[in-house]
Amino acid sequence: MVQSGAPIIRRATESDIEDMVRVIALAFESDDPIEDYVFPDPAVRRRRTPGMLRVLIRHRYLPAEGAIVATIDDTVVGALLWIPHGYRNPAWREAISGPLLLWAMGPGATRRGIEVDAAIAGSAPAEPHNYMVYLGADPTIPRSGIGRALTQWLIAESDAHGRALCGICKDGNVRYYQAFDFERLAGTRIGSSGPELNFMLHPASRVDAG
Repeated sequence: MVQSGAPIIRRATESDIEDMVRVIALAFESDDPIEDYVFPDPAVRRRRTPGMLRVLIRHRYLPAEGAIVATIDDTVVGALLWIPHGYRNPAWREAISGPLLLWAMGPGATRRGIEVDAAIAGSAPAEPHNYMVYLGADPTIPRSGIGRALTQWLIAESDAHGRALCGICKDGNVRYYQAFDFERLAGTRIGSSGPELNFMLHPASRVDAG
């Protein structure tokens, strides 16, 4: 197991998919209100989450260039998935990924997953922005600066393009994002009976071009 070294951040590739699935599935296996809502049964969650993530990473985040990984000693120990400003999945890719997600998740979880997507779309600000969706670090090596390095990379990427950075999180993570100058602006509910989450916004960097 990786125990030392500073995390290195790079853009993800197809060859990283299984490692990203492993890290994110572990990070979100418990104590995450969205995963608990999408897959209420823990046994079903452990069985179906990897398949869901494979489809999402391959057909949504990699094509959008919305995936980075953190490595230590060439081992993937963290991953961040986001939706870049203005990106829309082509209809042909949605036609492919839709049935694959239904098969991977099951009908009930797929319906609840659509509610999550709707909450993300509904909470997105009008200003140019990147939207964080998954931030996961290997829980077996805590306090290694993995999440911090991934978050700082995406803040810098967003600032470089003059974009805000936003996402939704549970109550326990509000202070984590506030440490990076995110502001809590509102509450966001998933569906009509899902969890109430916090909408967090990191304002766009105001750089004087002159």
